[in-house]
Amino acid sequence: MGLFDGLPVSPNKADLREELSRIDESWAAARFDSLPHVVHILTSKDREAEVQFLKEQSDVVEEVVDEVVHAYHSGFNKAIQNYSQVHK
Repeated sequence: MGLFDGLPVSPNKADLREELSRIDESWAAARFDSLPHVVHILTSKDREAEVQFLKEQSDVVEEVVDEVVHAYHSGFNKAIQNYSQVHK
């Protein structure tokens, strides 16, 4: 089971889940170390392709974040309303 398996990605976005599974879990580490990634890009024979790959992964992550926000939107709103009523 991967780190990203529990995310609420709709079934009609199976391709998104597949793309997300290809993202290295080191990107989600609590203490992310960017140096190995920077060195990899700088020492790569095709830097432009490596940068493009990162852009594509970034797009996938953005789409997943949108899916999560959409899936939990009503729950977030309800929690905010409940919290504001408690502190009145």
